[in-house]
Amino acid sequence: MLNIIIVEDEFIIRNGLCHLIPKLNEKYRVIGSAEDGYEGLQLIKRLKPDIAICDIQMKKLTGLEMIQQLNDANINCKYIILSGYSEFVYAQTAISLRVMGYLLKPIVPAELTELLVKADAELSRQTSLDMSHIASGEVSGYSSLIQSAIEKISTGYQQEITLSTTAKNLGVTPEYLSSRFTLETGENFMIYLRNYRIQKACELLRNTDKKMYEIAFMVGYDNPQYFSSVFKNVMGISPKSYLREVQNRQI
Repeated sequence: MLNIIIVEDEFIIRNGLCHLIPKLNEKYRVIGSAEDGYEGLQLIKRLKPDIAICDIQMKKLTGLEMIQQLNDANINCKYIILSGYSEFVYAQTAISLRVMGYLLKPIVPAELTELLVKADAELSRQTSLDMSHIASGEVSGYSSLIQSAIEKISTGYQQEITLSTTAKNLGVTPEYLSSRFTLETGENFMIYLRNYRIQKACELLRNTDKKMYEIAFMVGYDNPQYFSSVFKNVMGISPKSYLREVQNRQI
């Protein structure tokens, strides 16, 4: 379960997000909402959600001021910034506060889904790493084996990649690579590869005018219909619907 808090001063948007998010995935749960930064600060400290979706411009405390105070208090929460403002200074400040995502109004559900999928994956990886570090005394990140496996995905996702061939290239058995990969990242190898490919597909849909079948090939799927099925499974909507929502917001 992914516990989420909404901090937004516009009632229509706040209420809309509270109703929309549970529909995106049954594991997403909105556990509270606040209408200003100060109320949000207290709510996040008390409920300790996994994710807080925060507007930038709010009364009493801005979203960024609220996040800064929560970081100073060592509150372990991931933040998605929501704003009608696209000025670079806001994005720059958000990056300095380790905000994981930045959404512009009006909200595109598919883009929100993309960020929640990313946040969920990061939380799963962090949980697995914490457990691994406790068990082994490690204080660093992924092992060199898993770093190498991730690098092979990031550089070769456009080509055919399997657990077996990757394990062979790294000099280990598929069983060992599979267990280590799941332990350290929180996802099995093929799920990580799938999500990485769909993330790249989303970038191509937003930033290029490539045909759908071209994008499918560019992210490692030789069957466009299968690509569409995988995309919908991960994002909750088809690639065409995702593209339509992005285009509508840009009008």
